[in-house]
Amino acid sequence: MMRLIYGNQQQFRFRHGDINLLGKTDAALPVRRSVYQLNGGSPIHFYVEPEPKPNGRTYPWGTKTPSVLRLRDHPGHFNVEIPISHPDLQTGWNQITLQIEDATGTLATLEANFHWNPSPVSLPLDLTDLSDYQSIQDIAQVVNGTFDLDPEKSVIRSREPVGADILLLLGSPHRSQEATYTVKFAHPRGWCFLGLSDFFAGHLEQAPELGIKPGYCTAGLATLDHAGLPQIWMAWGDCLYNKPDTWVIKTKKPMKLPIQAGVTYRIRHQVVISEGSNFGRFRIWKQGNSEPDVWAAQADNRHLDPAQPRITQASFGLFQYWGLPTEWSNIQVRSLDIEA
Repeated sequence: MMRLIYGNQQQFRFRHGDINLLGKTDAALPVRRSVYQLNGGSPIHFYVEPEPKPNGRTYPWGTKTPSVLRLRDHPGHFNVEIPISHPDLQTGWNQITLQIEDATGTLATLEANFHWNPSPVSLPLDLTDLSDYQSIQDIAQVVNGTFDLDPEKSVIRSREPVGADILLLLGSPHRSQEATYTVKFAHPRGWCFLGLSDFFAGHLEQAPELGIKPGYCTAGLATLDHAGLPQIWMAWGDCLYNKPDTWVIKTKKPMKLPIQAGVTYRIRHQVVISEGSNFGRFRIWKQGNSEPDVWAAQADNRHLDPAQPRITQASFGLFQYWGLPTEWSNIQVRSLDIEA
């Protein structure tokens, strides 16, 4: 049996370099073959998460499977990544066929449809009132993990169990931007990053035959760990291995914040994308209090070797790493006209 998490009729708009169809199979693992065909075109391999091998090879970040943080600890899950440059992708409705042959040789086939709109989401973006939307796909693209829309409360909520590097893109690729929103955390459980936001630039593939891209590229990822330490991350393919152009930068001087569960906070998150450099920062404060003058975390990549790749555009999204579900609301994103 195979199913898509968001159903067999989905909708997508241009928010990053891939269309993501997330799903799960109950097939016997590891699968022998897993392919998709778009509008009757050639079969293309996609990755299905196997059972981790306790004594097997350890990949980056201590994982036991090559998907790294994309599908970690979720055997049978998959994330079909359809490049927006795919020659068989067409504006409007598309048909996709998924086929999996499991470890016993049993075949399973699933047919689905999705609507593709190649127009980017323009700025400013105002998502302060979500009451008229019915589905999370009306306003966003789920890249990793699972998210729900609650129109009555006008909030977006990560779905439990929360996975690693879950990401929901609300915006499309743009240059310098600022996002403001409110956020409420549940009590963190174990070691995790509390959900904040990201200016996501895309995934990079480790090898074409893998069928999923594990490399994470960001112009400014804002996180808080369970101890209340804020950080800004910038990266180009930070989960890749054996790649000479990989780089990761994060805030070096942490400032502990007294973050509490069930309290509503305001966030101001900025990223500045200039020629040859990126700069990111964010503030967080209790709703009802005055906005602080001090940025909780900030980082830049101006010191990088000029030969290293730079990020030229990024898409605003919501991010979390493990923990309990986070709620986001009152989201607004606008362009910035400032220098790094």
